[in-house]
Amino acid sequence: MEKIKGKSLFIVVAVIILLIFFHIIGILGPVERFIVKVTLPIQRSFYNLGMSLNKISNLNEISSENDRLRNKLSELNIDYVKLSSLESENNYLKDELNYLNTKNYQFVLADIIGKTEINNQVLIINKGSLDGVKEGIAATVSEGVVIGKVAKVEKSRSFIELLTSTQSQLAISLGNLNETNGLVIGQAGNSMLLDLIPQDQEINIGDLVITSGLENNIPRGLLIGEVVEVISQVGQIFKQAKIIPPFNYQNLQTLTLIIN
Repeated sequence: MEKIKGKSLFIVVAVIILLIFFHIIGILGPVERFIVKVTLPIQRSFYNLGMSLNKISNLNEISSENDRLRNKLSELNIDYVKLSSLESENNYLKDELNYLNTKNYQFVLADIIGKTEINNQVLIINKGSLDGVKEGIAATVSEGVVIGKVAKVEKSRSFIELLTSTQSQLAISLGNLNETNGLVIGQAGNSMLLDLIPQDQEINIGDLVITSGLENNIPRGLLIGEVVEVISQVGQIFKQAKIIPPFNYQNLQTLTLIIN
């Protein structure tokens, strides 16, 4: 048995030596080229398969990396929005406090926590009688822009009726004419109607409308809005004007109650 194994090994070694010799002298060239030609498609298939598997692996890595980057970017965006919101609120409060202190107003800062179910023109705030809030005082934003009056007060919350409410009325003056007084009435569609203006009193588009100070709990000079249309009819004792506020009341979050 061992002799057979030894003989087989001798034959294999001899064949290998002969193949190497024939390769060196070039006899096997045609055979080698034929073998290469026959096995080339197989080699190419294996190569392409390897490349495909490698691409799949890379795509999985890229997909995972993209997911990680998206999550990181989302976190950064959320942090940026929070930071911007806090910075904006901080700047707003600084400007508001500077204005209120300059005017020597006593005031209460309040957050809007909702609206009444039956009337979206009535806001609910988180301050009440325990904080010094009382009915009829002015609710303002952005350094003296009056948006409404306190309509109802509870211990820990209050209700603000916006000037655009159809139930709202407020005594006003024109910013450039002390003697021109009237009454602002809320209108549907985020606008107001300036009523009871004597026909002989001048009023023009672009005039600013302010509080007149004729109401006990509301100081003079708070901005209400701007005249955008004058309505005058022959034979009428009074004329009217359409007023729009400086901004949309529906986007408010914080307001100031002037309590003195």
